[in-house]
Amino acid sequence: MPQMRLQGGAEVRQEAAQGQVRQLRGTGCPDHAGRKGHEVDAIARTFVQDHGYEEYQHALGHQVGQEAHDGGTLLGPLWDRYGTSPEGIIEAGNVFTLELYVTTENYGQVSLEEDIVVTTKGCSFLSRPQTELICLPTKSK
Repeated sequence: MPQMRLQGGAEVRQEAAQGQVRQLRGTGCPDHAGRKGHEVDAIARTFVQDHGYEEYQHALGHQVGQEAHDGGTLLGPLWDRYGTSPEGIIEAGNVFTLELYVTTENYGQVSLEEDIVVTTKGCSFLSRPQTELICLPTKSK
């Protein structure tokens, strides 16, 4: 039973991440070149909440450079703690993390960080996205 509940959360998390890639690629929708970071974050945030999960309490993702958190554009909400970084424009060549999570009732968070690169045609994952839930057994005391 716990695995089934977690699977539902994992599916929503995965679909929200895939939705971000579709939005950035423009698949089935107008060209979104030049979107602001908070606009992309809002799409994922709304998707998660529309599927009955609570709002996650951090940005969808951050720009990646020579250091893990180089500043630049943040895929995040317009919250005071993020300053103006969510107002940044997404450009071809930018690399971002997608690290949203969903919180499942009684079982905690389902989370996964994936990295994308923005291209002139949208974006691509830097590695093959994980598409299935992997449950690790716990040790008995």
